Amino acid sequence: MKKTLSFYISVFLCITAGAHECIAAPSVNLRSGTSSPRTVIDFNTRWLFKTGDLPNGAAVTLNETSFTPVCLPHANTIVPHRGFDMKIFRNVSWYRRHFTPPPECRERRFILDFQGASQITEVFVNGTAVGIHRGAYTPFSFDITDHLSFGKDNVIAVRVDSRKHREIPPEGQAIDFMLFGGITRDVSMIITSPLHVDWIFASRDSIMKNRVNIRSRIINCDTVGRECIIETRIIDTTGATVAFGSASGTVEAASSLEVAYTTTPIDRIREWDIDTPYLYTVRTRIQIDSVAVDEYSEKTGLRSFSFSRADGKFYLNGRPVWLSGLNRHETFPFIGRAAANRLQAADADILKYELGCTIVRCSHYPQDPEFLSRCDEIGLLVLEEIPGWGYVGDSAWQAITLRNVEEMVVRDRNHPSIISFGVRINQSHDFNDFYRETNRLSRTLDPTRPTHGVRLKGRYAPENYLEDVWTHNFIIPEGKPQHLPWLITESFGINCQVHSWDNEEKLIRILLRFAEVMDSVAANPYICGQIGWCAFDYNSGYPTADNGVCYYGAMDLYRIPKHAGMFLKSQGDPATVGPVVYIAHTWNRKLSPNDVWVASNCDKVELFIGKKSLGIKKPDRFPSLPHPMAVWKGIPFKPGMLRAVGYCSDTIAAVHTRKTSKGPVTLKMIPDATQLIEGGDMTRVVVLAVDRYGQTSSAPNTIVELAVTGAAAFVGQHLIALEDGKTAFFVKTKAGETGPVTCRAKARGLAPAVVKMAVQSAPENLTDCRIQR
Repeated sequence: MKKTLSFYISVFLCITAGAHECIAAPSVNLRSGTSSPRTVIDFNTRWLFKTGDLPNGAAVTLNETSFTPVCLPHANTIVPHRGFDMKIFRNVSWYRRHFTPPPECRERRFILDFQGASQITEVFVNGTAVGIHRGAYTPFSFDITDHLSFGKDNVIAVRVDSRKHREIPPEGQAIDFMLFGGITRDVSMIITSPLHVDWIFASRDSIMKNRVNIRSRIINCDTVGRECIIETRIIDTTGATVAFGSASGTVEAASSLEVAYTTTPIDRIREWDIDTPYLYTVRTRIQIDSVAVDEYSEKTGLRSFSFSRADGKFYLNGRPVWLSGLNRHETFPFIGRAAANRLQAADADILKYELGCTIVRCSHYPQDPEFLSRCDEIGLLVLEEIPGWGYVGDSAWQAITLRNVEEMVVRDRNHPSIISFGVRINQSHDFNDFYRETNRLSRTLDPTRPTHGVRLKGRYAPENYLEDVWTHNFIIPEGKPQHLPWLITESFGINCQVHSWDNEEKLIRILLRFAEVMDSVAANPYICGQIGWCAFDYNSGYPTADNGVCYYGAMDLYRIPKHAGMFLKSQGDPATVGPVVYIAHTWNRKLSPNDVWVASNCDKVELFIGKKSLGIKKPDRFPSLPHPMAVWKGIPFKPGMLRAVGYCSDTIAAVHTRKTSKGPVTLKMIPDATQLIEGGDMTRVVVLAVDRYGQTSSAPNTIVELAVTGAAAFVGQHLIALEDGKTAFFVKTKAGETGPVTCRAKARGLAPAVVKMAVQSAPENLTDCRIQR
């Protein structure tokens, strides 16, 4: 799991406006702690689950025989990939977990940390309510120490209400995506001292750029005040300390202290950049009388960036960077948002390496921490925003949004990939007092990042520009726009829905629409970039959806590219995505038009029919694109082979071949990973119908039967129709089970396919306070 160590104002049982207090524990000997100042336990396994509300769901003595063992993240309902009623996941469910904290840990604090659950979550320990959180997309934590019985079995019970709640953002009116239900992100148990770090915020000093500014909040849950030293070390990837800073102070009983200090200079600082995403570890330790009582670590990158109000460009470390990317919903087929970390990280890789993005917009809510961490690791820029879609509710609704702003910014301000926080509800009307407050709060919590607010034509007055970056959906201004900087946050999307199984003429038309819009934006030097709608098809209950799916994606639900997806990859830098040449044509008489479009990031492209060359072209269609396209017009169809060769500096760099198909003959399965970890790890398995050349081939009305046996579970539809010869499913590992896994696929008239996997043991969480996983 992603070991997120931060926890927030709501953690500590007692909240005051603008201040955080603890209910103090009895005074303890902080110097008698364990050798590890802080331990974070993966708490994703050994949960029990039951759908339906239970009047005694929190009771310690509840009969659990009707509960099902599950690993988190967990969807309260496995849904079909399309054509389902949202009511099937709009329910109340219960999760329960037993654990025994050893007696030697009774002087520690136990904090139960949730990355997210959808969408009202009530937590009980041994039958006593310890806290409630409202919202599906932001983290929350509760200090449960005072409700534990050490050396005995304890029961954590979690009631998750996933019904429709108009009083909680993003709901209030119809929205263009599904929230889904369950404990949809990781859970961990933080074990630490009563005097501990709540959060740290590390940022590069804007003047002395080789120094790091540190802000930190220290919490004291003890009944006596504590004098302490707070030390921070900046550690490079070799493990060497390259900078150091410290502060000291007294944290009064049941209180908190915020400190700020600057580190010593870093010699030969390594900047974080999209091509060289260098990450430092920021390690903060609290000491009393030279004894460490808590230690907290985060990774961050040190970079300088700005949006220029003069020329409209985005600058990273002093150089202009063109922002080109896609919107991402973090939803997946069958499981909704309950995706394991491997799937979250894979989406970031897909966006950068398979779709050629330099930026992703997290639409329309804060997304999983593992996705953001992977963006940090690979150098993918991020726009993040608060939950919402076109609607602003009453004062109570707005108060939850303000909490969302705080939860989002505090959680994510150490991510170097994030270049702006969105503090206006997507496509909403002007609510000036409300948006002044969201902007003020974001800038207070993080003065280093600009704010933005995504607008839609007709829903705002231009003079109500309260943010730092003007972001707009669908409008491509001609010449210099009214506001700078100007970033288009949704392009392509209008009237661009296309199924992967649609006729090829439509698929090519949508590809060319993507190219036309991207070319128009790139031709205007005042626009700093565009973010297309969208990366992946997604489930939606909105009227524009087709049988529960919006088909705007450059890839389908399963992350398999359409023609438009391959075009976008061709717009990526060859150094990042590799050399690309792609024939947007299946070379089939019944399906293919006479014009042959080729997308490539190579210098030149040569097209062949069989062995006959149709000539070499320097791509020139849509000339403002990073890599223009090439087209050969009016090519008469001749059964056989169509081949495109891409040249870089007169050397063959990429080749793509299409052969006239006579239909599929066999199934093929492609797993993303074959080595999995027990305890909830997941991987995607793509299933294809392929012809005798190994090409994916359309197989209309073909039903595939899928099965998984061994030390993992099948997640998907056992019987499913291929769409354009394609489908996919997931494999999810179980708690405590290792060994082989076999995946099988069969369909009438096609040779079957088999894939083998293996599940390995999870690394042990070693701690002096051992807790059963």
